[in-house]
Amino acid sequence: MWRLAGTSEGMELWWDSNPLIYEAWCARFIASAPQGQQDELREELRGMWDAAADPTGWVFKGVTTNPPLTKAVFQDYLKDEGVSIIKDIRRGNPSLGHQEVAWEAYKEAARRGARRYLPLFERSEYRYGYVCAQVDPRLCSDAPAMVRQALELWALEPNIMIKVPASRAGVATMCILTALGVPTNATLSFTVPQIMAVARAVRKGKQLGEQLGTSYAKWRSVITFMVGRFEDAETFRSQATEKGIQLTDEMKRWSGIAIATKACRLLEDGGYPSKLLIASSRVGPTVGGQQRIWHIEQLAGRNIVYTMNPELIQAFMQLYANLPLENKSNQDPVPPAVLEQLLRVPYFARAYAEDGLREDEFDSLEPFVTTYRQFSGAMTSLESYVQSVLGA
Repeated sequence: MWRLAGTSEGMELWWDSNPLIYEAWCARFIASAPQGQQDELREELRGMWDAAADPTGWVFKGVTTNPPLTKAVFQDYLKDEGVSIIKDIRRGNPSLGHQEVAWEAYKEAARRGARRYLPLFERSEYRYGYVCAQVDPRLCSDAPAMVRQALELWALEPNIMIKVPASRAGVATMCILTALGVPTNATLSFTVPQIMAVARAVRKGKQLGEQLGTSYAKWRSVITFMVGRFEDAETFRSQATEKGIQLTDEMKRWSGIAIATKACRLLEDGGYPSKLLIASSRVGPTVGGQQRIWHIEQLAGRNIVYTMNPELIQAFMQLYANLPLENKSNQDPVPPAVLEQLLRVPYFARAYAEDGLREDEFDSLEPFVTTYRQFSGAMTSLESYVQSVLGA
């Protein structure tokens, strides 16, 4: 992880889960390692985040979360402590229904997680240490409701960054929030048109905010590209088959890398105030009999934020213990012949072109719909879990 973070000054590594689970995950990871490697692994994991250490030395510079990850905090990690949080909320607010209690519990998880990164936020003079909290995904078409909820979340801690879906309404929401000085992370974003629509909206909002005297001292904007979720779409596979193209693991990985490198270049060349964030990475392909993680390897050293979930971190540390990592920022890694093949597939071609999609098409993209359903289902599941706790 240190080697990856050191490939360039612009390469930021973030933790993709609530900070509250970090120690429990580390304990599980260490216990799974061979006895002779556990001490070394323990030291490396402590270097990623350690409450007792100088925060400027942490490998992780920020945090992303989402509804499924927050649900896991209560059901898989906190357990008894999570039950106590839920019951304490109801005890202090007996008139609240289970859905309202669930929302308060969601906020409490965000607040507690954000506090763990406040030392880095303050020591870095507000450059690092942001912890994301996502608005309820079920509101993705309701801009006024998302703005209200975003302001509610932002009020919890100064280093909270609001995740907003890159839907048509979400793009407008991020323009408004930026004008108010609220840090944002565009999520459910899978295409260059979405990324650039958000970038333009954020720039417009910041220009308006500056005219109104809004302070941007404690503000950042990142735009997420959910690379693996883009590649996994059934539409991609079926359209490639129709064109006589075998969508191998290599082809899929190159497709995501092509979009990521183009989006990164457009943001930098256009002078936009947003930074690209890579999420939902996948392991693969297998090269010469050895499994690789091209999403990491081919994007290393670029001016991006790279968020890594616990499973990806574990796979990366195991697979790349003895493999080199190079700064690829000055390279265009996608082979021209591969890109030519990919551009024959409408799903990819429209996602790759700056004007490939209209804003009113964002919400109907297959990966958007799939992810929206998963995230919305997680919120509903959290509410059901809270209801079961309160009824116990």
